[in-house]
Amino acid sequence: MKLLLAILPLLLLLSVFGCEPREEVTTTDPGALLAFSADTVLFDTVFVSRGSVTKRLKVYNRHEKAVRISEITLAGAASSPYQLTINGVQAPLANNLELRGGDSLYVLVKANINPTDQNQPFLAADSILFTTNGQQQQVKLVAYGQNAYFHRKGSIGTATWPADKPHVLLDSVLVPEGAVLTIEKGARIYGYNKSVLLVAGQLQVQGTPQERVIFRGFRREEEYHTAPGQWEGIRILATSGGNSIKYADVKNTVYGLRIGNPGKAGTLLEGSIVAHAQLGGVVAFTSEVRLVNTLIYNCGQYGFGGLGGGKYELLYSTIVSYQNPLQRETPLLAVVDFIPETEIVDQPTSLRMVNSIVYSDGYSTADEVLVEPATAATEVANNLLRTERHKAQFSGSNILNTDPKFKAPAKYDFSLDTLSPASGAAKALPAIRQDMKGTTRSSTHPDAGAYERTLD
Repeated sequence: MKLLLAILPLLLLLSVFGCEPREEVTTTDPGALLAFSADTVLFDTVFVSRGSVTKRLKVYNRHEKAVRISEITLAGAASSPYQLTINGVQAPLANNLELRGGDSLYVLVKANINPTDQNQPFLAADSILFTTNGQQQQVKLVAYGQNAYFHRKGSIGTATWPADKPHVLLDSVLVPEGAVLTIEKGARIYGYNKSVLLVAGQLQVQGTPQERVIFRGFRREEEYHTAPGQWEGIRILATSGGNSIKYADVKNTVYGLRIGNPGKAGTLLEGSIVAHAQLGGVVAFTSEVRLVNTLIYNCGQYGFGGLGGGKYELLYSTIVSYQNPLQRETPLLAVVDFIPETEIVDQPTSLRMVNSIVYSDGYSTADEVLVEPATAATEVANNLLRTERHKAQFSGSNILNTDPKFKAPAKYDFSLDTLSPASGAAKALPAIRQDMKGTTRSSTHPDAGAYERTLD
């Protein structure tokens, strides 16, 4: 009896070590299948040869016991346009992975598609195959590849960029002095990280209301659509003159347009949209700029800045900031005879602003307009403006500090609602008969801003 009592603790200890937890016991049951966070891993359109973002697939073992995954592989094997990283190891194949009961693992997927001779997007599909206990399961991989013109660092000379397939700026691309870059209607230009379009010659963007020209960041995934600072933007240099940018969308930049060409023929921005700029939307230095039927919204600094003097004309344009995640410390519109933090002061300055809207939804900013000196405002008429500073100066035909009542600003729809005070508040400008969408403006009482209201 004493011997039994002496060895009983030892027997209990051995029994503890001899009992393997159920989650570590491997089952060979063919019905013990895996579960997945998605049945299809879907990528937005991917430019050939450039690669996509990495998508994450989670693989679950929902059973009490462990399972042995004998193989994870791509159905397309070496010819697949996809790359896998399985449990932290990049490889097209993994064997004999044990997944404990109730546990999970990650498979990271990236698409890298080779060029073809197609202009239109094309399907690039494959699947990940999982083999467990003799049973095979699959998760589909779907992406659309897009061939493109890739523009690398350097000077391009006189050229025309067609609209048959997208253009991707990979670095600094220069239009040299004396050269002309023409961009055809419907063209799409995508800026890679830190890329910039430098214009020392001339830029002619030929969009139409029906076939706009698109400038935006390189990434196509939805979460990047409103992300600022993805590329540098368009920069008009000192030797450039006579630029025309019509019906273009310029988004996701550091600066939408940065213009510095004193004494040169002006830059026309007509029917265009500039949005989601990390710093300024349109910022000009001692230059000449004309905005017509143009919308600028949600930038990190000025929507429109005319600094260090210059000649500026804003007609039927809308400059706004609504639910802007970028914290501004500058007014939406500034036209001044100095450049902040420099010795450039007292430069000749003029502003003509007619039939435009400058407004924000911010509670901390009562002034969205800054014009210095006050005499620089040669004509400011029939606008809707948010300003306390210039309240007395701009009284009269202007509507001040009144909600413009846009249709759906949270969805970036800055067309006018039926009760908007800007509706019918503009004066007719015979030379401008349409709005930015090509809608005919009233010949007697048109609407202020970039959009002419249409009856629902």
